[in-house]
Parts: sequence; structure tokens; C-alpha cells
Amino acid sequence: RHAPPRPGGMASFRQAFFSSPHSRRAFCVAVCAIGVPAALPLVAPSSFALSDAPATNKEKLLILGSGWGAVACLKSIDASLYDVSVVSPRNYFLNTPLLPGVTVGTVEARSLIEPTRRLLPGKPGESHFFEAAAVSVDAKKKTVTCRDESGITAADPSFTLSYDKLVVAVGSPCNTFGTPGVRQHAVFLKEIDDALKVRASIADLLETASLPGVCDDEKRNMLSILVVGGGPTGVEFAAEVHDFLKEDVPKLYPSVKDFVSITIIQSADHILNTYDARISKYAAEKFARDGIDVITGARVLEVKKNSVVVMDKRSKKKTEKSSGVCIWSTGLGKHPFTAHLQTQVGQNLRRRALSVDSRLRVRSDDETVPANSMYAIGDCADVKSGGEGGDLELVDRATALFKEADVDKSGGVDKAEFEVILKKLALRYPQIKTLLPIASEAASSSSIKGDSHLQDIMDKFDDSKTGTLSLKEFTKAMAEADSRLTSHPATAQVANQQGEYIAKTLNAVALERKNKTSQTSQESSLTSDDGKALHPGKPFKYTHLGSFATLGSEQAVMELPGDFISTGFGTMMLWYGVYMSNCVSWRNKFLVAGDWFKKIVWGRDTSRF
Repeated sequence: RHAPPRPGGMASFRQAFFSSPHSRRAFCVAVCAIGVPAALPLVAPSSFALSDAPATNKEKLLILGSGWGAVACLKSIDASLYDVSVVSPRNYFLNTPLLPGVTVGTVEARSLIEPTRRLLPGKPGESHFFEAAAVSVDAKKKTVTCRDESGITAADPSFTLSYDKLVVAVGSPCNTFGTPGVRQHAVFLKEIDDALKVRASIADLLETASLPGVCDDEKRNMLSILVVGGGPTGVEFAAEVHDFLKEDVPKLYPSVKDFVSITIIQSADHILNTYDARISKYAAEKFARDGIDVITGARVLEVKKNSVVVMDKRSKKKTEKSSGVCIWSTGLGKHPFTAHLQTQVGQNLRRRALSVDSRLRVRSDDETVPANSMYAIGDCADVKSGGEGGDLELVDRATALFKEADVDKSGGVDKAEFEVILKKLALRYPQIKTLLPIASEAASSSSIKGDSHLQDIMDKFDDSKTGTLSLKEFTKAMAEADSRLTSHPATAQVANQQGEYIAKTLNAVALERKNKTSQTSQESSLTSDDGKALHPGKPFKYTHLGSFATLGSEQAVMELPGDFISTGFGTMMLWYGVYMSNCVSWRNKFLVAGDWFKKIVWGRDTSRF
């Protein structure tokens, strides 16, 4: 038998609460307010989230890629102004600066990725994502042909998407420089699969070397970790492996801890050669104390299965070094889609990346690309720093400069006119001085060394052999001068700023159109030759916020604008804060912080599966 409810108990409370009609009504309202919205994601039809019906009153914005530039554009674009679609062969964003930590288990792979669909702007169904690779583009028709390259495909894996605005952010692969054996025997460090492959290889090497019967020489050769490239990626990977060997290997693999070695091979005279010389020196000295062998001024001639052939650039002496795993981190190559697009728009195929103007629009030598329809950002875009005369490159002002040089209005620039414009430009644009042979003692007056040199320059660009330069030939000369300018570094920081700039620019254009601005006046302002009214707002200007590099043992280096550098433990703490804030979602922030905490408390996970 049940005991009677005590006065004031829960049963009495329920009886008193539900006896009142007002209480029952309030309870029902609360259930509806809390339960119904929570249940909506579970009962909403999936077709709502996957709907691809475009809004007829919005222009179509197509973004190719899911890296730093593309995601920055997605986070800033206004989905109410554009019908946004994203095409990428991977369906996630990868936090690449933290990728070296995945190779030894400092952070887990899932902590660095965020599904692209979660980053789409607007309400569900307003923006669209397609997991496929862009293979070709028709700039005149404004269409992109894509192909599904996943393991499961439809009967016809290819499809075509139309666009009004195209943002190319396909990135760049690693550059092998044609070195034999790299793709067969080395591992890159660009994608999450690369890091997982390195992690599995290191675990496999340690487990195999720990087996009975493995001689010391075989252990030493097997546990030789070789890094080709002394840039930030190669240095940070070496630092992560060093910490793993120092903190975890002695506990987990005590029998092989003294056989592991790390070697960095750098073509330049010092590692981190893009940083301040004081930072490069500090990093080299720390690696020397940590027992990391740094070989500078050397070139890798061939990568074999278990060794690497290295040549000293000064003595030309060749040596062969054993390697259990070889990491290749030597710069960027050209993406196949970039090469295709260069062919389509008539750009120089010798350039690694797409040539863009100061508004990040892809250049074309004719009317192939409709005005203001195609942009490129990130590693696949070659953005120049600009000359002393302004933010624009000379090629952006080629039409206006040609008209200025053609004094007699003959439709061509002869040698005398060419000399006058070159003298004028050399005072304002340093790239002209690299194109022309100018006497150093007379550089201030920009005097050209001899008439024969000027004739040689004319002959170089006068393809028609008429003795005068047409507009196309004159533009070619300006492009040759601009090619000597330095480009922005291919970093996440640059790509992020470019993506934000493109989004803000496109938002401004759409708002101007939405506010019923005259289309004729808008188009004329967007295509002005003087470069002052090409778009609402100013040309893109990169603001360098500083550079970090981790060196292991909770040490890091930092370089800030204004000749400021910082090193040591405090800099490493700052690195943790900065890279935590760079995570694109709170989910990533919590996962990365959790991984760092687990590493401190329990060490790194060496499981191989």
C-alpha cells in the first residue's frame, strides 16, 4: 500500500497546480513555446534545407573553394542581396595553421574542420553548397562546369552552374619543382589527409622500431624524420615532432627514444627567411640546442623510398640521407583550374597564380571576361603590392597611359613618345627602373642609357614590327614591368582580408543597385580607366597584422609591423590566444582548447587506426 502524500509534498503541489485552469493554460503555453521550436529541426523536411530554387530578384554569386578566402567572403556576404552558391571538392573548412599539430596528436583532425554547410549565410535554403570540383569556365556565357569527384557519383557526375559574380578561391597545391620521386615517396602538409598520413606513418615507424630483432642501424635509419623546406610550415612541424619526442616518446617507446632524429633541409641560407633576421637566428639557435639538424644552402635532387639525395649549392657535393618519413613543404604550385582559367582569359601561363587588378578582378587581354564579373582571392590570386605612385599597377592604367603617350593621336606610340612616358613613369613607379637599363648615378633623373637600349626595348614588345607600339603591345610592356613587383604573401591572413574585402565590395554594389541607382552611370563608374571609380570603396589594401611561428618547448616567435619582435614563453601564450580566436566557430574553439588541455594532462594519443 502506498503511503498517503505528506502535506506540502510534490503530489500536493501537482494537485494544487493543475486544479487551477489558469495554471493548466500557462503550462500548455510553456510546453508549446519550448518544445515546438526545439522539435522543428527534427520534423522539418530535408528538402527545405536542400532547396536550390534561386531568388529571381538577386544576382547569382558563385564561390569556388572552401578555404580562408572563401569562408571570409561567406561570413561577410549579405545573403539577402545575392543568391550564394559554393562549390568545393571538400565539404569543410580547414584551419590550416594548426595542421602541424595533427601530425603528432597535439590536436585532433575533427577539431580543425567546420562543415561548409554550417557556414553558409542566410536562412536554410537561401544559400547552397555543392561538393564537386570546378573543371572549366565559360567567361562569356558566365557558366562553370563542375564534376563530382567523390567515391559515390550519379550516372552523370558533371553539371553546370551559371553566375553573375564569380569568386575563384581554389587555392594552390604544393610545388615539387619537378623533383623526381616527390609525389611517390614524400608527404605534403596541405590537407587533413596529409596530416593523418604523417601521423600514421610516425606511429608505424615507432611501433616497428620497437619490435625485437631490429638492429640499431635499422632503427636509426627508420626513425629519421626529414623536412624539406624551412618556412613556417616546415619549422612548426619540426617543433611539434620535437615536443612529441621529448614529452611522450620516452614514456611510450623508451627503447627507441635515442634513435629518433629530425633534419630540416632549406634551400636558402637560413630558416624562416621571410621573417626578421633576428627571428631566423633565434630559431636556428634554439633548434641547435634541441638537437634538430638544420641544413641550409642545399637542394633536394631526388626523393627515394627510404632516402633523399641532397646537393650542397655551393660545393655541388651530393649526399644521400636516410628518411623514414619525408615531409615536403617548399612553396606553392599552380592549381589545374587556375591554368585553365589563365588560358581562357589570355593570361601568361608562366605565372603561378591569376593576375588580378587592385579590386581583385581577374584581368583579361580582351573582352573575354565581362566587366566586374570574375574575382580571384587567396593562394590562386597574384596581388601586387603596388608602386610608389599609388595602389594601382601600371597595367591597370595602360589605356590612360597609352592615350597620354600618343601625343600625335596616331593610334600608336613611337620611340620618342615611348621614351617620354618611360621617363615620366620612372619617377613614380620603381618597377619601371627594373625594366629599363638606367644608370645608377642618373637614376634620380631617370635618364635612359643610350638610344640602342631604347630600341631594344621597342623591339621586344613591337610584335607587329611596325616601329610603333599598339595598345595591346603597350599594355604588354606595362605588364612586364609590373611582374617585377613583389606579391602579397600566400598566407591565411591575406586570404581572409581579401575575402572580407570582396564581400563588402559586392554588398556595396548590390545595395547601390537595389537603391535604384542608374545602371548606365554605375557601369561607367565601374569601368573607369583612371582607376579611381572602379568600384564603390577603395582598392584592396593588405594590412599586415604580424606573423607567428612556434618553435617547440612552449616557445614561439612573433613579428609585428614597426620592427617589433617577440620571443619566448610569453609569445607562445599569446599564440594560443590568437589562434584560438581565429577558429571560425565556437565549436572549433572548444574542441581545440579541449585538445590542448588533454595533451597537457594525459599526453598525446599515439593510437593508429
